[in-house]
Amino acid sequence: MTAEADEKAQKTDDFCCASCSEKVHVEEEDKTPSCPNGHKEFETRRNGPGNKS
Repeated sequence: MTAEADEKAQKTDDFCCASCSEKVHVEEEDKTPSCPNGHKEFETRRNGPGNKS
C-alpha cells in the first residue's frame, strides 16, 4: 500500500518513506506527515494487518 503526506490515515500504522526508508508513525484519522527528511511518499506499512515486521 502506498500513502502520501497529508492523507488521512485509515488505521494506526507505521509507514516507511519511499525515498529514504525513514519510519513515521500515524494514528487513525490523523494526516500522514512528511518524513523527517522532507519526503512525502510512503510505500511500506510496517505494522499493518497481514504484515509481519
